[in-house]
Amino acid sequence: MIRSKKGWCGNENLQACGLKFQRCSKCETLLAVELPEGATGRGNDDEAGFYGRQYWFAHMETLGYPNLTERSRTDLPERCLHWLRTALKYKLPPGKSLELGSAHGGFVGLLTWSGFDAIGLELSPWVAEYARKTYGVPMLLGTIADQPIQAGVYDLTILMDVLEHLCDPVTSMRNCLNLLKGDGLLVIQTPRYPEGKAHGELVACQDPFLEQLKELEHLFLFSQTSIREFFRRLGAEYLSFEPAIFSHYDMFLVVSRKPLMTHSADEITAALTSSPDGRLILALLDLDDQRKRLLDEHQQLIKIHSETEADRAKRLEALLATDAALRQAHGEVEQQKRLSVELTQKLSLAQSTVDTLKREMGFLRSLIRFGKRLVGSQPPPG
Repeated sequence: MIRSKKGWCGNENLQACGLKFQRCSKCETLLAVELPEGATGRGNDDEAGFYGRQYWFAHMETLGYPNLTERSRTDLPERCLHWLRTALKYKLPPGKSLELGSAHGGFVGLLTWSGFDAIGLELSPWVAEYARKTYGVPMLLGTIADQPIQAGVYDLTILMDVLEHLCDPVTSMRNCLNLLKGDGLLVIQTPRYPEGKAHGELVACQDPFLEQLKELEHLFLFSQTSIREFFRRLGAEYLSFEPAIFSHYDMFLVVSRKPLMTHSADEITAALTSSPDGRLILALLDLDDQRKRLLDEHQQLIKIHSETEADRAKRLEALLATDAALRQAHGEVEQQKRLSVELTQKLSLAQSTVDTLKREMGFLRSLIRFGKRLVGSQPPPG
């Protein structure tokens, strides 16, 4: 195992970020503590070697990801179309493209059908042959340094989920830039380290980026700041971040040594309709647009439904509160009624008592008057 002693920027003052990674606070890049043997791809064992057949099947399935066969079908209408939109936004066919780590070759196929002279590159002979058979695309074998390619010939060099796996990203990206024409582009998808966050902070907030801390596999994890500085030092200072399909932990960018130019939707349509295969690609893009519109409408309906349900819940809560208040008021009224009946009964009893007392007082007054008359009618004593 080769232990990382300094960052690509030259900084040797690295801080621990978990047990298997180090953080360069100078450039805001994470580096694997150890680099795996065989990660360069040279002398690769096609079955058990690094990124060989077992990596794309047993290893991926163990991690809960689809294997290469499944991805060769699901990637095409999802991530491959997403990547193609950005590629066409900045570079129109015809042109030459090279994709490093092209796996099943689906994206190479889309680029070919769009009108590019496209080729892929893989470390594993088995994977390279799988791509040739599956999508009928040409494939190179080995690392970029192994290829006898003339400098300045490619319009696009593409690395989708590859940069983070490179043992020496500086040398590899310098080689990729040398393969490009003067206005050529690098198109890159790679994990995005949320710069400034220590490992404890990532764990505390359960940041989705934690999924990308894959020991012996992800060797350099860049932040947006560090990747911009990384390419600036390589002489490619023009960089644009595009929406990543998995934006919760990825970034997607286009890099060039010259100012970036974009193409309109009409220009892209015109380029694709110039060939039969291009028309099929345009139809796929149209269907993808329709899918996105339906998805947006579905999300909007879900939002409206959620807001409606929230409003209903709020109204129900208010109704229940009103009902409870009415029930309480009704109980108080009933209690008042009972008190009123009791008071009425007591008042009636009191009135009856008063009437009795009045009668008794009248009787006493009568007795007193009678007594007075009796006393008054008798002669005085002797």
